[in-house]
Amino acid sequence: DSMLMDLLGSSSPAPAPPPAQGGMDAMTAMMGGPAMGLGAPAPAPGSFAPFTAFNKNGLVVSFACTKDAANPSVTAIEASFTSSVPAPISGLNFQVAVPKYMKLQMSPASGTTVPPSGSGKVTQLFKVANSMHGQKPVLLRIKIDFGVNGQNFSETGQVDSFPAGI
Repeated sequence: DSMLMDLLGSSSPAPAPPPAQGGMDAMTAMMGGPAMGLGAPAPAPGSFAPFTAFNKNGLVVSFACTKDAANPSVTAIEASFTSSVPAPISGLNFQVAVPKYMKLQMSPASGTTVPPSGSGKVTQLFKVANSMHGQKPVLLRIKIDFGVNGQNFSETGQVDSFPAGI
């Protein structure tokens, strides 16, 4: 009998409840989770802070990522396109390519003209499924065609600066 109690680590007659998520003890779990002073507050479950994926020739592209709760290998990414110059950006065409271990599903952009000076934005939603989630990172090749003040740009690049957990 005492050997069983030693294994449970408790001398009370009722076995201790298993620790709640994240290694919280029962008291912390009952109080609603860890105190805010125990590190940076976590973003909403499954969402990540937006980050700048591209910034050149007046076009700024930010990515806001969310994870599919049912399938952590799937990431939804909302690309937001804003202008950092006092002229509208026209003819916006955004393309994404992924490595063989990933799948891509893109939705159409909300428009092709980005309002000047950050006064509005164009958005485009796409999803990536990483078959090597946890082993290989999300990696994107992007191609963006756009015009500013009558000058046309065609830019390519790689986005590999996704937050940890993507």
